[in-house]
Amino acid sequence: MSLGRPNKQLLGNRARRYEAPLGRMSSSLLQWFGAALAGIVALTLYGAWDLSSRTSSADVVLVLALLFAVTTAREISAWLASSVSRAILVVAVPALGLGAVAWVESVAGASSVHLPPVAFATAVASAVLLLSSLLSRLSIRGLAPVRIAVIGSERSAESLRRELALAGVRGYVVAGWVSPQRGLDSPNVAVGDELGPLDALAAIVRQHRIDLLLMSGEASRQEVFDEIAASCLHLPVRFCELSSFHEELFGHVTVTDINTAWFQYIMHPRYRSGIPASKRAIDVVGSLLIALAFLPLLAVLAVLVKLDGGPLFYGQTRIGESGRPFTLWKLRTMRQLSMEARWTSENDDRITWIGRFLRRTHIDELPQLLNVLRGEMSLVGPRPEQPQFVERLERAVPFYTRRHLIKPGITGWAQVRCGYEGSDEGSLWKVSHDLYYLKHRSLALDLAIVWETVLTLLRPNPHNVDRETVGWLFDEPGAQAPAELAGAEPARELAVAGAEASAS
Repeated sequence: MSLGRPNKQLLGNRARRYEAPLGRMSSSLLQWFGAALAGIVALTLYGAWDLSSRTSSADVVLVLALLFAVTTAREISAWLASSVSRAILVVAVPALGLGAVAWVESVAGASSVHLPPVAFATAVASAVLLLSSLLSRLSIRGLAPVRIAVIGSERSAESLRRELALAGVRGYVVAGWVSPQRGLDSPNVAVGDELGPLDALAAIVRQHRIDLLLMSGEASRQEVFDEIAASCLHLPVRFCELSSFHEELFGHVTVTDINTAWFQYIMHPRYRSGIPASKRAIDVVGSLLIALAFLPLLAVLAVLVKLDGGPLFYGQTRIGESGRPFTLWKLRTMRQLSMEARWTSENDDRITWIGRFLRRTHIDELPQLLNVLRGEMSLVGPRPEQPQFVERLERAVPFYTRRHLIKPGITGWAQVRCGYEGSDEGSLWKVSHDLYYLKHRSLALDLAIVWETVLTLLRPNPHNVDRETVGWLFDEPGAQAPAELAGAEPARELAVAGAEASAS
């Protein structure tokens, strides 16, 4: 997946007509109960066919539990980019569950469930669940595309059209844009795909068969709301803000199209400002398990890193939660430390042979588990930056400091969607994803990020970004980056004052 392209799978799962949440919930419940019924029927039929495998209540409970696990895995897989990774996750979860039950029974020396009929019933129930979900999605795709009108400028409409095209979304069509000015104030000649002025909104909706109105940050909210309330409430058209549409469809926030009002969700009574106890418990337990699993490998790597002389670990100052500095630890990957501040290229001759492997697999980040155990980081969160970068990015990137409202992480939503490689354009692109995570963080999203992180270790890094592919992040199509970001070479790390400094 290219860094300049939005999450195609997120689009595939979420690019659907706006419908009431209750309708979506009822549909999901009906699919689950139908699959559960199919599983129970399959279990009963298997028992009638094989008299030695008479089903019990424990078998039924296990089938329902495994089906629930499949449902949870399917929900988590909605965040994953690859269809192969989604299929692996959905198949692996019940397989691991059955394996765990078989192992427990072998250790205990007792058998309370019949694994063959349970496996058969779980496969049938899962197939029914996934098939019903697929048929539901195909029926939605068979509908006519949603026609969109952007209330704002030609730039906003064109940026949205280009982003939809890059992501391969066929469920939406940008019909044009509506000038936020009223008829007396707007020019007489239409520009580009201009559909008309704001006070002709009802006529525009009828004439162009508009299904969805998107309001950009360039329009006056009060004037738009007044016009919709006065002329559009009786029309079959829906409305939302352009920034919300980007979040739900693309999984990122367009930082140039929001203002400080976007952060009102932080003050909402239902927003969790602190770290839930469950997340902290997962951080501690997960860090200990990962450390134990990789301990033998780290012992071997320690010997290889020490072969060229120098320390095994390297500590670097980063900016963490609430802007507090802390020392981040990594395995040393460079042969020679430079005293001058300069960018490190991909083929830098200072990187050791083992260092290239460590960087490519991100195993050099494992010592940061110590930062997690000390409470300075989390397993999942925005990547911490070094102070030199933070000072510059705070001046150049809108709302950059808001990512410091939560603890930084070893991996994050921006890393699995944008990669670990650093660049100035990439900084703006990553902030768009960090803000999305800040607003939508949850246990399901964290688990999806961890799963996707594991997959990135098994495949080459395809992420790439340039100003052409992320042009919609800047003020105008084709515009250059802010002055503070212009003219720098893409890089992952910067060597500063004798230190290996990561720009990931």
